Amino acid sequence: MFTVFKNMGLLFFVQLFGYLVPILEIPVLARSLGVQEYGKVVLIQSVALLSSLVVEYGFSLSAARQVSLAKTDISLLSRVFGEVLSAKLIITSIISFVALLFYLSFNSPAFEPEVIGLGFLYFVAFGFSPFWFFQGLEKIALVVFLEVALRVASLSCLFIFVRDSTDALVALSILATFALANTLLGNYLCYRNGCRVRFSLLGGWLQIRKGFHVFIYKSSNNILLSAGPALVGLLCGKVAVSGYVPAEKIIRGFVGFINPVLIGFFPYLNRQYLHSEKNASRLSWIIVGLMFLLGGVSALFISLAGGFLINKILGADFEQATTTLQIFVWIIPFRMANQALGLCMLIPRGMDKVASSAMLLFSVVSIILASVLSISYYVNGIVFGFILAELMLCVTFLILSYRYKPVTYLEERTE
Repeated sequence: MFTVFKNMGLLFFVQLFGYLVPILEIPVLARSLGVQEYGKVVLIQSVALLSSLVVEYGFSLSAARQVSLAKTDISLLSRVFGEVLSAKLIITSIISFVALLFYLSFNSPAFEPEVIGLGFLYFVAFGFSPFWFFQGLEKIALVVFLEVALRVASLSCLFIFVRDSTDALVALSILATFALANTLLGNYLCYRNGCRVRFSLLGGWLQIRKGFHVFIYKSSNNILLSAGPALVGLLCGKVAVSGYVPAEKIIRGFVGFINPVLIGFFPYLNRQYLHSEKNASRLSWIIVGLMFLLGGVSALFISLAGGFLINKILGADFEQATTTLQIFVWIIPFRMANQALGLCMLIPRGMDKVASSAMLLFSVVSIILASVLSISYYVNGIVFGFILAELMLCVTFLILSYRYKPVTYLEERTE
């Protein structure tokens, strides 16, 4: 259990650092490159990171689970590592082909070959990160140290070498080089842990099939909040977005900080469900209850203090953001409970398919409810729709968790 709490602390550190570094990069790049060149760099970064999320495909859960259940079997670890690497190569080939067709069809001068090449390296660096492997082994200390050290080095080099608008390629080169170095060193550490790469198209395809429902679960998990700004802009106009987005960012940022807790427990609970379902279930329910309680207390605090903070930071013109936030905060306890139910109850029990189906269903329901309620209640109607869908998802997850019966997948997945 000490390892679980140590890993949670390290994951908190990585998440906090992941928020701070991009913020620190903004003044360094924006002031040096200017609006046009900075926009080019940010666009390439965004496309590369979005594409890398597709390549990651949910292996941080599906493959990490396999590693956690076979952490002492070097032969099985090597097979899983090789199959996941093969799966990522298959997905990368598909994405690259689609990107090539897009480039040939819309040959914009904003996309020079050099920029595209550096963007591709940036994409490969994040898409092929082996963090999932060490997460499953519960040995993340060294890879966390490497990631932090290289990101600090990258930020320092940006500060030293990026001087004016002609240095956009230099900036992209620095970002891509250090990200790629981190991934290469991580994969080398996998080799040092005994993994020998065995490429297998069949094995890669099997990993894609295994991880499909987790991929849908993770993708759908973001729709409930990610679709908000676009939906508000479409249904209520651009001005309404300025009142919605500050509240949405506060909610998203707060909820994001519970992920280290759940991801930290994830490998441990997978093993516990395999060996002692009763103890694992008891611990899972405790985590779910604590997450809901913490979410409720946090929602109350943000509801009381959030308006004051928005007024002081953004000004009196953002009164709508205060009103929206005071309603939106009540999504927090249900969202935290849902994440805990998914990562601590359903997925470790092998219920990936039902969890992903429910998540996808209520993502669609949230958009429908938000659209209907916006007719009478404007922006607040959209927020009410999201909260209601989250509540319905929570009830569904609770029913699924209570009605759970052991499945053979727990025994089959280590084969």
